[in-house]
Amino acid sequence: MSLEIKNEKWKDLFEQQKSQTASNEPTTEKIDSYYFIYDCNINQISFINLAFEIITGYDSKTFTVEKLIEMMHPEDQPYFFGCEEKGLQFTNKLSFNEHFQYIMGYSYRIKTDQDKYIWIKQQCQALEVNTQGHLTKTLVIHQRISEGNFERPINDYRIFDKSRNIYLDAENCYNLTKRELQILQLIQAGLSSTNIANQLFTSKYTIDTHRKNILKKTNSVNFIELIQKLNIT
Repeated sequence: MSLEIKNEKWKDLFEQQKSQTASNEPTTEKIDSYYFIYDCNINQISFINLAFEIITGYDSKTFTVEKLIEMMHPEDQPYFFGCEEKGLQFTNKLSFNEHFQYIMGYSYRIKTDQDKYIWIKQQCQALEVNTQGHLTKTLVIHQRISEGNFERPINDYRIFDKSRNIYLDAENCYNLTKRELQILQLIQAGLSSTNIANQLFTSKYTIDTHRKNILKKTNSVNFIELIQKLNIT
């Protein structure tokens, strides 16, 4: 039962929702995804929607991280942990606002209560970040890909940058060009723009332009900050 709505305009909009006007026709076969909220501080799933029960057959009240790992195909568990480690290496370097900029996704198999494995695509994005800039809650979406044969693509693990509407190279998370990576390595080695220009047979102006583009792409104030982000040693 909904609460009484006093504002007439909002009441009219509320009653136009499909959830209020649609018939009770069955929609189970149309459901192909579910989501949950993972609390990073206490390693608990704080919420999961009921579509989980429709797709997997398991009781949502008993769903935990341990249960998820148990549901995974044994051959996919090493891949899962590897992807999660990559994700941590990436997110641990982000500042407060940067956390909300990216969606990380990859696929693996989970077993339903009917002992049938299905492929799901997992996507994760920041939902809450604390005042120290650390990720505290993550929204995780599982979308069913297939119940039959599915071949995981080579570039399965991907990071999507919502602000630029592009996928990042997981091994080069800021999508720096080969030239920019080369210049970054020379900067890290202590070379000045003039020295880099001489070594690469180009002008100092060109190197300075590359430097500005690198800082802009990586949202860094200077190269000391960038090197700390990338953990280049």
